[in-house]
Amino acid sequence: MKRIIALVLCIGMFAALATGCMGTGQPSITQYPTNASTELKDYKDTFDDLCKYLSAKGYINCLEENKDKAYNEMEYKLVGASNGKKFVCTLSGANNVTIELYDFSKPASPDEVYNKVKKDGKFSVLGLDEVNAYISDNGKYMMVYTDAGINWKEPDKKSDNYKRFEEILKAFTEFHK
Repeated sequence: MKRIIALVLCIGMFAALATGCMGTGQPSITQYPTNASTELKDYKDTFDDLCKYLSAKGYINCLEENKDKAYNEMEYKLVGASNGKKFVCTLSGANNVTIELYDFSKPASPDEVYNKVKKDGKFSVLGLDEVNAYISDNGKYMMVYTDAGINWKEPDKKSDNYKRFEEILKAFTEFHK
């Protein structure tokens, strides 16, 4: 009986993970002001304001003409965070960029993933392949950034996609450092 329960739990965890890197189905729509300031001083040091700031800068504009921002709420507790959102973004006409943001300002559990990212810049959950991740300079937030247009083993640092990644990484890491 214990084996059956363990098997069902394993299948359930795998199913949750396979639905879009721990996403919860269809994206929820949230409106951020289209005329929002891009000045860092206009944002508080909160997870929600981090999302608003990156949106105002145009980095997580996800739907038609950047009017709406779509995200999946993540199973953030798997990485020990207290909140998490996954944004699927369009760059050069394709939905090829995924930005996952996690809030570690009030960790939900021991910081195993957080400490691994601080040390190695990578982490893995549930035995899946490691992913690159970045911690903000203030230590409160984590970002996982993927772009199908970048060969991460040998990136073309002159490409538009890589330059965009560097801009986003800079804005993310410097958020209220």
